[in-house]
Amino acid sequence: MGRATDGFDPAKPPPAQPAAKAPTTATGTTPGAGARGAARGAVVGEVVADDPRAGAAAGAVAARGQSRRQNAAAGQQAQQQQQAASSQQQQAFGKARAACLEGKGYTVK
Repeated sequence: MGRATDGFDPAKPPPAQPAAKAPTTATGTTPGAGARGAARGAVVGEVVADDPRAGAAAGAVAARGQSRRQNAAAGQQAQQQQQAASSQQQQAFGKARAACLEGKGYTVK
């Protein structure tokens, strides 16, 4: 049985590779999320309550929370895609192995 041309070895699964992440701050938010949220909140606070400071503070907090949730979801999605790719490689290897053994006269179940 020859070695697969793609270099996949089921005895040595590839190490988990970190997904390319968007830059984040130490708290896990996208840089600038708080400033953008503060700007939006200031506008809303001025219109609704005639208090842009309170609106800016609330907007910054909300934007940072949303940014953290989006970044966490993106990380989970990347991990799931990596697991699916590894599973596909395992299946392809199994098919190739079975074809090789059958070619040599063995019965593969």
